[in-house]
Amino acid sequence: MNRIKERRLISDSIRHLSNIYPYIDLHSHRHNQEAGVISVYNLLLHEKHGIPGIPFSAGLHPWYALELSQEILSRELDSCAASPNLIAFGETGLDKVCDVPIQLQQDVFELHLKKAVEHCKPLILHCVKAWDEIIEIAAGFPVIKILHGYNGSAQLTVRLLKLGFNFSIGKAILNPDAKIHQAIPMIPLSSLFCETDDSDVSIQIVYAGMGASLKLGEEALREAIFNNFTKLRNA
Repeated sequence: MNRIKERRLISDSIRHLSNIYPYIDLHSHRHNQEAGVISVYNLLLHEKHGIPGIPFSAGLHPWYALELSQEILSRELDSCAASPNLIAFGETGLDKVCDVPIQLQQDVFELHLKKAVEHCKPLILHCVKAWDEIIEIAAGFPVIKILHGYNGSAQLTVRLLKLGFNFSIGKAILNPDAKIHQAIPMIPLSSLFCETDDSDVSIQIVYAGMGASLKLGEEALREAIFNNFTKLRNA
């Protein structure tokens, strides 16, 4: 083989590899990293055991808002922000179904928002039956906000899009009767992520479900979500 043909083959190989984007699992409870997947491990601060050496998010879930004082939580968030592996704060938010007083949940949520602004980090949000409150409280904080495990109606999605929210979709996309199938065509690709959360479903299956719902090829979806993730890292 002459050198010109060899260079062309190498060039073609590099071009091909550049089109292979890793899967992004934006919110995962799995600590192990899989080949071809960037998983953002969800560090629960009430049971924290050191700073992970892998991509992670860190927050105090509203279910556990009683577990840490504001002072300790503030210190823990600052500590996590010093790690180059921190992708986002959260999950945090509001949940009207759990027993934790809603005012305390709001105080914890606002602290996360303040720290997200201070450290220029995105925020991963948990919301159960508290959309009006989430929207009102978050409005005053100019940070990237991502609703994890999103499965909202088309009407709610339109409202949230106008306010600049982003959406991380999980196993609900695999349920043909889920509301997300009516909502997802309205969401720009630039506002979408995928996740496994605490399920046993693989991120590859979530991507396949997302692609089928959007009628979009896997390579295009992988490229779009990888680009979204890159913007998070560079925010």
